[in-house]
Amino acid sequence: MNTPACVVSGFARRALPLLAVGLLGIVALLLQPAPPALLDAAPHLARWPELGRRAVMAVNPVILMVVSCLVGAGVAHRAGLSSMLAGTASVHGMRRAFGFSALVGLALGAAVLAADAAFTSWLGDAWRDLVQRHETTPWHNLVIGMLYGGISEEIIARWGLMSLLLWLFASLPGVHSRAWAAGWAIGLSALAFGAAHLPVLAVQIELDAAIVARTLLLNGMAGVVYGWLFWRYHLEAAMAAHAATHLGLLSLRALLG
Repeated sequence: MNTPACVVSGFARRALPLLAVGLLGIVALLLQPAPPALLDAAPHLARWPELGRRAVMAVNPVILMVVSCLVGAGVAHRAGLSSMLAGTASVHGMRRAFGFSALVGLALGAAVLAADAAFTSWLGDAWRDLVQRHETTPWHNLVIGMLYGGISEEIIARWGLMSLLLWLFASLPGVHSRAWAAGWAIGLSALAFGAAHLPVLAVQIELDAAIVARTLLLNGMAGVVYGWLFWRYHLEAAMAAHAATHLGLLSLRALLG
């Protein structure tokens, strides 16, 4: 049986715009050099041109982006989640949603900075050296954070994973509370979001219990906020909050540094 053309076009309409902006965010990763520890672990990469080494780091995010866009296009609207880019969310009230989300993101950036300061004494000299190295290229980090973090990570963690989890939980027999299903989907996708930062850290610094706990706690907390905004408004609200978190975090570090 042939698939109706309207179904195909509807699926493409929900997937392709998000794929386009998500890949734009991944391009921002090319601003980031390959970590020295990665070159030590894979010495053959050291013979590659610098742009080639950076492109290698983008392969996995590209794969995740494609899969997430396809999954979200298939299930997000069925789970009651929406996106303006995908054509499933209304632009009515857009300014209010973006304004509120941006304020939430800025506040979250301040909270993360304060929590990081509280964790500092537990994280050791290697962690402080890593933070200082990142502070030498603040504008690169801001661009990567706002584009890759604010756009690409939200498509992967929320549009792809959270939508799938919510759709699955809401489909379970006996589940009559959408809020219950949403809570589990938000929480589990936030935990996965936090855990996804660990492999990146692992090629830059030796992980210990304190660093793992800090990474899971702070990124998981942020993931819950972004997930709630996605559920309450739309995907773009989560994107705005995530981008604003990086803006607030790096701006405050520059002011206090």
